[in-house]
Amino acid sequence: MKTAVIYDKWLSGLGGGEVVACNVARILKDNGYDVLFLSKDKVPVEKIKSTLGIDLSDVTFKQVANERDLLLTTNDYRLLTSDYRPPTIDLFINISFMDYSYGIAKKNIYYTHFPTPMRGFLFNLILTFFQTTGIYTLFPSRYYQLVRDRIRAGIFFDMKRRLASYDLVLSNSKYTQKWIKRYWERDAQVLYPPVNFLTTNHQPLATSTKGRLPSGQKQNWIVSVGRFFTLGHGKKQEILIEAFKKLYSELTTSHQPLATNLQLHLIGGVGKEPSSLRYVEQLKEMAKGYPIFFHFNIKQEEVEKILMQSKIYWHATGYGVDKEKYPIRFEHFGIAPVEAISAGCIPILFNGGGLPEIIEKLHLPMKNHLFTTAEELIQKTTVCLAETPIKTTDTFSRTTFEKNLLGILK
Repeated sequence: MKTAVIYDKWLSGLGGGEVVACNVARILKDNGYDVLFLSKDKVPVEKIKSTLGIDLSDVTFKQVANERDLLLTTNDYRLLTSDYRPPTIDLFINISFMDYSYGIAKKNIYYTHFPTPMRGFLFNLILTFFQTTGIYTLFPSRYYQLVRDRIRAGIFFDMKRRLASYDLVLSNSKYTQKWIKRYWERDAQVLYPPVNFLTTNHQPLATSTKGRLPSGQKQNWIVSVGRFFTLGHGKKQEILIEAFKKLYSELTTSHQPLATNLQLHLIGGVGKEPSSLRYVEQLKEMAKGYPIFFHFNIKQEEVEKILMQSKIYWHATGYGVDKEKYPIRFEHFGIAPVEAISAGCIPILFNGGGLPEIIEKLHLPMKNHLFTTAEELIQKTTVCLAETPIKTTDTFSRTTFEKNLLGILK
């Protein structure tokens, strides 16, 4: 039997990257591999199944705190001692964001959510100094968190050698592919993430969660899904709230029927970091007096119910960001928008990052479903509120992902 190791340090986040990692583990297990899944924190398989809908009860899990643990767990001593031993693992797939650990198998694949620039020796030496002394804790909040998150992800010297240990680099979108080429001077193959479709031609899937509403029960609701935080590619909920307030005021003042039961639903996880908690309080204050509803850390079943009822889906990641200076702050792909579209929501997405690819791949008119200003978002939403749900294709389905992944492995 062939052996495969899936490495996702951030499994406990159970976000978009973990959707990819867990699907890869399931697919490999179903196709005859003995699968070992490595992550930093222990996550019960029951939680993975209830959150992501993926059963990994027959997969072996182990915890690794750092690269040394990774090498020892997989019996790869070549970087720890002079006792070189040929790799015993057939396939290693690294799906950890910003984790550039060495490839450890006969065949190594790095699935890239988004690349970071190759950093020189001095940069990593400074990070090591920060880690050892802890002096970065005295920095202002924003800079402290940036340094802390980089240290958490790992300090990696000799990036060229590390990346060279991978036989193949995959990217989650053409947008990510472009920046891999620019940052790493390496070609990457696009493998779009798998999305759990909620409907087929607006009818709830036969295997879907009980309680979902059937087609034809859409409300005048606008929904957006994304974690509530300010670092990295933040979801810009503050932009959506301000846009909704203007839209709501315009429609109610003119007594338009579209204002009937018009609501904004913001769904997403909230961490315990102080900056995220402050951000949430600011959003709540902004939303006072308007039919704006927050859904923090809710179960997937509840997310799906809201998507099934909503007519419009908004996504503003990247809004107001310099695309050349901060490409990482844009949406690298966008699993949540595709899932919403599969539930019959009409998408209106920010025209940046990987989001336009979704509209292009689904053969939707760009001019109707992409915006660059808040005024455009309001205007296009007013038009779309009167439209009917759109149809989806299997472009981003789990079935398509499995077919493409197995094709790559062959």
